[in-house]
Amino acid sequence: MKAIILAAGLGSRLRPYTEYVPKCLLDVGGTSLLQNQINHIRDCGINDVVIVVGFGFNKVEAFLRSYDSIGMRIKTLYNPFYTTTNSLVSLCLARGEMNDDLVIMNGDDIFEIDILDSMINARKENIVLPVKKKENYDEEDMKIRMENGHVSLVTKDIKDHIHYESVGLRLFRGTGVEMLKRASEEEMRSGNVRQKWYVSCIQRLLNKGYKIKPFDIGNMFWMDVDYPKDLFLAKNNFDKFVFGGGRRAAVGGSLKIVSSG
Repeated sequence: MKAIILAAGLGSRLRPYTEYVPKCLLDVGGTSLLQNQINHIRDCGINDVVIVVGFGFNKVEAFLRSYDSIGMRIKTLYNPFYTTTNSLVSLCLARGEMNDDLVIMNGDDIFEIDILDSMINARKENIVLPVKKKENYDEEDMKIRMENGHVSLVTKDIKDHIHYESVGLRLFRGTGVEMLKRASEEEMRSGNVRQKWYVSCIQRLLNKGYKIKPFDIGNMFWMDVDYPKDLFLAKNNFDKFVFGGGRRAAVGGSLKIVSSG
């Protein structure tokens, strides 16, 4: 299995904190977002990591040179269009790495290890799409609408009948990897490519009739860091994503396949 981390963006909504530092290297309580991600990836038995970089790529690569990566293969891919594109282009730049089962995450995801561990071990679907229920959904949330127990829509643009937020980690294995590759190629040939997030590939598969059940992470901790307030919240929850317990206990337990909207 391989992990792909999409970390090319400017992080402009986090300025001034990201004026000179890429978002993935922001400190969230003694560790950076990226270090926390790689630690969890390593501890879940994944030794092959690809990081798509852009803004501050030299600082990311300097961090990687100092990271204790013995036994791991970590490489970077550079997105030269990072100032004007979203994650679809970054993902497509990594298409040559899609030769194994994949975990894909954004460079601003903070999560406790149980989520990743459970995704890998608890289910065998070719596409695992974790979700989280919220009382209120923000405009920037990647939202999900359900129909007949399956995901029917995943986009930021849902205004009503919202059932979940889509968690930033996703898993593709077996034929799911090839489907993602094909969908990403088709999306790159469609219009408005620069503004698209890579979840448009998942929506393309849904539009073709592929069935995906949501994977509810329950109360386990996950968040993405988009704004300064998120950075402060992440620091306040440091113990949850660095020392969050129960790692193996969560598998087959607290997570559930959601069968209805």
